[in-house]
Amino acid sequence: MAVAVLTGTGASAQAQDAPIRDGKIGYAMTDLFWSVYQTPDAKEECPEGFNDGPREQFEKLYPNHTAMTVQDTQLRQEVQTWLPSTEPDGFEFREVEGAYSWGLDLDGVASDEDFEHPDGQAGIDNQVYRAVGCIIGFRGPDGVEYIFQNKAILDQNYSRMMIELGDVDDLQNDDSVTVNLYRGRDRLLTDATGLNVVPGGSQRIDRRWGESLIRHTTGRIENGVLRTEPISEVVIPWMNLSVPTVQIIRDMRLELTLTPEGATGLVAGYADIDSWYYQLIRNDSTHHLSNGQISGISLYKALRRLADAYPDADTGANTAISTALDVKMRQVFIVDTENN
Repeated sequence: MAVAVLTGTGASAQAQDAPIRDGKIGYAMTDLFWSVYQTPDAKEECPEGFNDGPREQFEKLYPNHTAMTVQDTQLRQEVQTWLPSTEPDGFEFREVEGAYSWGLDLDGVASDEDFEHPDGQAGIDNQVYRAVGCIIGFRGPDGVEYIFQNKAILDQNYSRMMIELGDVDDLQNDDSVTVNLYRGRDRLLTDATGLNVVPGGSQRIDRRWGESLIRHTTGRIENGVLRTEPISEVVIPWMNLSVPTVQIIRDMRLELTLTPEGATGLVAGYADIDSWYYQLIRNDSTHHLSNGQISGISLYKALRRLADAYPDADTGANTAISTALDVKMRQVFIVDTENN
């Protein structure tokens, strides 16, 4: 009898610890950054080298700046950064020239603007990569944007985005699952170093400040990969250097390899250009942008030039740009409380 009782208790504990409960499993985001296909020497994607940043452009624009006023030099550049235009700035902008990119086929059409996935799939839409791939600040693992934007996810609750899958029968193959996107309230559970997120922590849904961020879609799991139906618009809290901003992604879909411990893959869709750009310059002053050789003035013009979706009703100019983001997630138990 004692053996039976102990065995039953053990089975109950295991059921409570199982990541799938009542057909649900949750994952919290630990890393999120723009997908940048890189070769070791960058010669394939950036044969002409990398773009100049604010410091390099400033020296070329104002070689005699010590004899000039702040208004005619630094402030002039700051005005153009915060009030950008599509007019040429006189500098060559080096777009990605390589054939390959990470990402998804968002529109079902293969065109000359599209990339090829390294696995051979044609029609990959990722124009953000074409714009930022030859800017060192966006390249991992040492680019300043790559480092600090991922670090903020671990350090700050502001960016605590998570997904919960429902109606899950099997993490390997399931014809139909529900997918809910939430914002969480709690810190991530880490190991003793504080740097590595471990599975099994709990996350309360933020219903006070995050209600407007909740989204719902459906998907299917095939050979351990979740693919979701597009969501018309998703707002992602995005923080860097303690400045709260957001990213707006239209027609967003997920492609994630799932395990009981975590999920890795892609977030893809069309980024709203104004939100994308102002997130960057609000999070980073010109000083910080300079550390990654990121000229906001030149980059804005590139984003507008390469935009490929959602034309403005009056001007016809595209207002969104195709993108893909690398995402990593850890399994969590999602808790929804009434007094939240």
